Amino acid sequence: MPSTLLPQPVVVGVTDGQTSRVALDWAIDEATTRRLPLHILHAGPRPPNPRLGSHPRTSESRAPVIARAARRARGLTPWLEVTTEVSTSTPSLALVDSSRRAACVIVGAHGRRPVVSGMLGSTSVEVAARAACPVVVVRQLPEVESWRPGVVVGADGSEASAEALRYAFAQAVDRELPLKVVHVWPPRVTRAFLAPALRASLATIAASDEALVAEEVARWAEKYPEVKVHRHVLRANPVKALVDHSRGAELLVLGCRVRAEARGIVLGSVSQGVLQHAHCPVAVVPALVRTAE
Repeated sequence: MPSTLLPQPVVVGVTDGQTSRVALDWAIDEATTRRLPLHILHAGPRPPNPRLGSHPRTSESRAPVIARAARRARGLTPWLEVTTEVSTSTPSLALVDSSRRAACVIVGAHGRRPVVSGMLGSTSVEVAARAACPVVVVRQLPEVESWRPGVVVGADGSEASAEALRYAFAQAVDRELPLKVVHVWPPRVTRAFLAPALRASLATIAASDEALVAEEVARWAEKYPEVKVHRHVLRANPVKALVDHSRGAELLVLGCRVRAEARGIVLGSVSQGVLQHAHCPVAVVPALVRTAE
């Protein structure tokens, strides 16, 4: 069979830390749920002169990390097809390269940050911003609440939003969960001190975006009638609204605009804010946006 017809794997980056274990467990569940192969990747450059000092990042010293991860995957799901790889690239470069041949990439991150804290780990942000496929950032396995289970997706009518909705509906189907679509209007639309013409213009844009979201949701709901969909239209801070809705959910999905000439150098402020503060794993779905000639 030509390689192009082989199923793309779920790729997960592993280290010897606790966050890696959590990411691995999510990746095993993802591969099992979607019946896809699992590819376990451990990356990190070797020392420039291995004859000097200790060798903490040689292939030999890293082999137990890969072996333990593969053993766990096969123990939890014996029929799962598992492959492994040790790369001498940096973790972010290795994962971004693997994303070109993957169904999705799973990456671990340190615990949920308080609002006053610093940025999320650089590897998580870089991979989420530059990957060619959806990236799921996992800090801890979700504490799903019985009264708020489901997949949550942020939608705003953009091309990135359309890709996020497509992915979110597929996840809802695979996991047999309801889907919550959250569309946030910026609070400034209703601020009284804005000039009437500007208020009207902003309100028109918001209404147009809402119509686009409704149309896109209806299209996917028709394709996946088994998915129970709840739409929430809010006037709020987008980061706060999405983080609030992530509480008790199994997965939060965001779209990410990727320029054709410079693939995802940075994430938008909403994506970064949500990645830092969400209460559940966050999937960042890239959408290629071509610039005008």
